[in-house]
Amino acid sequence: AAVVKWQLCTHLVVAAWVIGFTLSSYRLVLLSKLMFCGPNKIHHFFCDNSPLFQLSCSDTSLLWKADSLFISFVVLGSLCLILVSYMCIFHCILHMPSASGRKKAFATCSSHLITLAIAYGSCIVLYARPSEDVSLETNRTVALLNTVLY
Repeated sequence: AAVVKWQLCTHLVVAAWVIGFTLSSYRLVLLSKLMFCGPNKIHHFFCDNSPLFQLSCSDTSLLWKADSLFISFVVLGSLCLILVSYMCIFHCILHMPSASGRKKAFATCSSHLITLAIAYGSCIVLYARPSEDVSLETNRTVALLNTVLY
């Protein structure tokens, strides 16, 4: 068993905050420059990117590209790391000596993987599409399912 030292833990937390703040602040600067000249009602459950971009009368192509890059880097990157870690876990489970231990470990992992599939699946459906022709009805349905199931 490896013990994570307090200093390493602090560095990881600070790095996560700095990277998250930096990536979010770039998007906030782009969002603050949007002009809105039409209706001011968002037909969604919350103020999400797609409905907000569609209300804007400014050019939102840079924001769509920034969101696609952000999603590719953050969401798909973290998903790849999680899947690699689960492959290592499955490798360890398969080498367990007792069948009951393997069954219990697979049962635990399966519930985690279902949760991951719901969270990442809905996130990919909502945000990983680079197209500007996003159906708001699809977004509302996926957001509702994500809220109810998650």
